[in-house]
Amino acid sequence: MLAFVVGLVLGVVFALLGAGGGILAVPALMVVFSESMTVATGAGLAVVFAAAVAGSISHGRAKRVDWRVAGLFGAPSIAGAVAGARLHVLVPERVTMGLFALVLLVAVGSMLRKRPEGTGAPGSTPLLLGVGFATGVLTGFLGVGGGFLIVPALTLLAAVPLHRAIGTSMAVIAASSLSGAVTHLAAGHAPLWLVAPMAAGAVLGALVGAPLSARLPEKPLKIGFAVLAVVVALGMAFAAAGLLG
Repeated sequence: MLAFVVGLVLGVVFALLGAGGGILAVPALMVVFSESMTVATGAGLAVVFAAAVAGSISHGRAKRVDWRVAGLFGAPSIAGAVAGARLHVLVPERVTMGLFALVLLVAVGSMLRKRPEGTGAPGSTPLLLGVGFATGVLTGFLGVGGGFLIVPALTLLAAVPLHRAIGTSMAVIAASSLSGAVTHLAAGHAPLWLVAPMAAGAVLGALVGAPLSARLPEKPLKIGFAVLAVVVALGMAFAAAGLLG
């Protein structure tokens, strides 16, 4: 039941902001369920995949997904996520935790910045493919969806309006997190007894959160997420430095 509730909260946050699911899932798995960084990464990706599929379907029905751009980002991100997942096991856990804390702080800065509304000409196809691959590597390596990078990339490089960028990012994350999750599952990094209830909660949360994304004020949500994320990042940084037990 606890896993379901945690997944529910993550799904709502993910659907509202287009990011934040994996960033909060990994620390939640480590703190609430006392899992290792490796297990938390694999399980977190599975949960993110479930939430991303549900959210992208909901946003897609509301015509808030640019499927062409999602394909350009999503296809290379699948390969990138596999590479990132395989790289994960080669890096010491403390190093991974430190990198996760750094990425978390970058995510906070990205979310708090005013996002452009996607004016101007779309970027070239090779550029979009390259960014998609890089985002996939990040997804597989750290267990994060990368929405905090994908949303601004879509607005800046693909000229996608903000409200569609959030929905489109979910479709991209669904593709990359699937390949990353399968790679971790095959390696035994994601226990199904934990993934299943969290994923079910995340799906319900994403279905609830997606319709609310166009109604609730974005600023208070982002500030609340930023405060929580900074606390988590500091905890991860201290743990990486060996200052926490």
